[in-house]
Amino acid sequence: MSPRAHPHLLDLPILPIGESSVPGAKRIVPLANNEATEPPSAAAQEAARKAMAGANFYPSVTHAELKSAIGAAYGVDPAKVVCGNGSSEIIALLAQAYAGLGDEVIIGRHGYLYFSICARMAGAAPVYAVSAGNANHLSFGLQAALDAVTPKTRIVFLDNPCNPLGTYVSRNDLRTFRDKLPEDVLLVIDGAYADYATADDFDPGDDLVLAGENTVVLRTFSKIYGLAGLRVGWAHAPASVEEVLNKVMRPGNLSSVSLAASEAAAKEQALVVNRRKRNQLARDAFAASLEADLGFTVLPSQANFLLVTPPPNAPMDASALYEGLMAEGVLVRQMGPYQLPDSLRISVGTDEEMNIALAAIKMLEAA
Repeated sequence: MSPRAHPHLLDLPILPIGESSVPGAKRIVPLANNEATEPPSAAAQEAARKAMAGANFYPSVTHAELKSAIGAAYGVDPAKVVCGNGSSEIIALLAQAYAGLGDEVIIGRHGYLYFSICARMAGAAPVYAVSAGNANHLSFGLQAALDAVTPKTRIVFLDNPCNPLGTYVSRNDLRTFRDKLPEDVLLVIDGAYADYATADDFDPGDDLVLAGENTVVLRTFSKIYGLAGLRVGWAHAPASVEEVLNKVMRPGNLSSVSLAASEAAAKEQALVVNRRKRNQLARDAFAASLEADLGFTVLPSQANFLLVTPPPNAPMDASALYEGLMAEGVLVRQMGPYQLPDSLRISVGTDEEMNIALAAIKMLEAA
C-alpha cells in the first residue's frame, strides 16, 4: 500500500498559468500573465549581480534591509512587514495558520483562483461572494461577502484591484466592509496590482492594518518592479499576525539575489511613478480602441490588464479569438476557470505589443 495524502488534497486543481510560448511562432507577444513590460531596473540588476558573489553563504533570515527599504518606500513600520517567496507564499501560510478543517474562507466569485486553492489546502471550504452587477459592472460583491459570513468564517480574501476583473473597492467601501465584518475574521487585502492604481478614491488599506489586529495587506515585487522571476512579496500585518507568519515561514525563503534586487528596486519610486503612468496610457488607449472600433465590452481597469468581451454578433467569440491570437503569436488568457467564458484577459504590454495585438484582433474579427 502506498502512502496516502489527506483526502481533501486529492482533488485540488493546479493553478492555471497562461501560455508563454507557441511552437513554431516567429514572434511572441506575451500578454497572458500580467508581467511587467519592462525588465528590472539597472540598479536592481546590478544589486543582483553583486549578490551572486556571496551566494556560497545562506541568505538573511530577518530580511532587515529589505523591510527597511519597504518601510521607507510605502510609509509602513518595518517591524510590521513580513517578506515571502512571492505574496503567494504568504497567502498559503495565512490560510494554513488561520483556517482548517470545517472552517470557511470567503473569496470573490471571480477573484484570484489561488485563494480557493489555499483554502482547500488548509482543509477549509471556499465560499464565493457572487459579484454584483451586469457584465460591465463586475466587482467584488461586498454585501454578498457579508451575507456569506457564518460562525465558521475565518478569512476573507479580497484582491484589490481584482484579478482578473481590474475593478477595485474604494477607500470608503473598504473601511465600511471591514467595520461590518466580525472582529475575529481576518481580512486579507491582496494588493498585487495596487502599484498600478490611479483612482482618487483607491487606497491599499494600510490604515486598516494599524486600526486593529484583523487586517493584512499584501504587496509584491513581481508586477510593476519587473521581478516576477525572483519571487518576492510582502505583507503589512498587525503584530499578532506578523508573529504567527514568522513562526510558520520557511527560514531562508528568499535568496540573497532576490533580497538584494528587491531592496534596490524599492528605492526607485520615481521609476514606479513613470511605469504606472505609462501603463495607464497604454491600457486606456487599447481599451478605447477595442470599444470604439470593434464594439467590445471592456471593464474599467486599475491594473496592468483588461477584461474584454467580444460583442454577441462578433465573427469570433472569446474562445475562437483566443485560438486565433495564439496562432498569430499573441498570447492572452482564457477566463473559463474564472467563470467568465465569454471574456479574455489581456495584459498591458509595450506600445508596440499592444499595437500588434490590436491589429491581430481586428484582422481576426474581420474574417
